Amino acid sequence: MVLIFVASLNENVKLAKRIEEELNSKNIETKTINLVEFNLPMFDTNKLQNGIPQKAQDLFEEMNNATGYVFVSPEYNFNVPPILVNMIAWVSRIGEDYRKTFTMKKIQLATHSGAGGQDFLNSFRNQLTKLGAVVAPREIIATYSKNVEDDSLKKVLEQYREFL
Repeated sequence: MVLIFVASLNENVKLAKRIEEELNSKNIETKTINLVEFNLPMFDTNKLQNGIPQKAQDLFEEMNNATGYVFVSPEYNFNVPPILVNMIAWVSRIGEDYRKTFTMKKIQLATHSGAGGQDFLNSFRNQLTKLGAVVAPREIIATYSKNVEDDSLKKVLEQYREFL
């Protein structure tokens, strides 16, 4: 199972759908989780004192059982969107090892961003690597003026399938 995380609405949801369809056509089981709709509370230590939300605990279990993850996200202010950072903050607080949900997980990055998303991709790749993940070398990049071509998407996701 590959979990596809979407960190926004609109164009990134459409891109995630294309990725999901392509992975499914390669006989890879997927589940898409839109973090906007998932609606985790904003992490802070006061909330942590009340315990980990059940949604975060369930997500932690799903992530640990997954083979890999695809993150589809825009760039926010030249960096990672808060909703994605928030999800990582919650799942990293579960258990003894804060890296557990990412260690050796195979990850594919994708973005639909107005400015190209390269700052997000670089920053997030760095964060994921420090969390112990193995991030695929090629990225899926779309902008308002340049869509991802079908052949390119297929090639990148075929490499990701082999990577898994």
